[in-house]
Amino acid sequence: MTDWCNRWDNAETPWDKGQASPALEDLIKNHSHLIPSTGIGLVPGCGSGYDVVLLATDDLHITGLDMSSTCVNLCNEKLGNKSHGQYDFICDDFFKFKVPEGGYDLVYDYTFLCAMPPHMRPDWGKRMAEIIKPGGTLIALQYPLKEKSKQPPFTLSVEIYHELLNENFDNVYLEDAKGHESRSGEEKMSVWKRKQQ
Repeated sequence: MTDWCNRWDNAETPWDKGQASPALEDLIKNHSHLIPSTGIGLVPGCGSGYDVVLLATDDLHITGLDMSSTCVNLCNEKLGNKSHGQYDFICDDFFKFKVPEGGYDLVYDYTFLCAMPPHMRPDWGKRMAEIIKPGGTLIALQYPLKEKSKQPPFTLSVEIYHELLNENFDNVYLEDAKGHESRSGEEKMSVWKRKQQ
């Protein structure tokens, strides 16, 4: 299993593109009606925090979560004093951390599901259903959708997301992503609404 904390400690972060995802920027610009405008949100496996900052507003507070203290410390050093209360970063385990009462209005996943071993995927789906409130939104930028090597990022598919989410979510948006050029053809942007149960 990949030691993500060690990767951050040694500055081995080739996945870091130095900017927020262009596909998320496109979704916000052209399909903002799909994204909650108020409440609280989470970006698990937040990395350098670009997407956290992009999503956060005065009315939508975003928390970046990562299991690497080095990663979270870097985010706080670089971005913490610019937050104006719109976002924060915490170091914790996605599967065990204390979820705010009532759950999240929004969760954004990009290069998080693909980083975990395939046997953990059902737990990811269950956890998303636990932490997102009924009527809440999951944005999942699906990557990689082309065969990769036998190490992270592990190959995903549209079908896998449906298998993991259909019980508790409705897929309300799915399109080819206008993302990082180096990942062209390997990504789809999807939006899921938590079923009212």
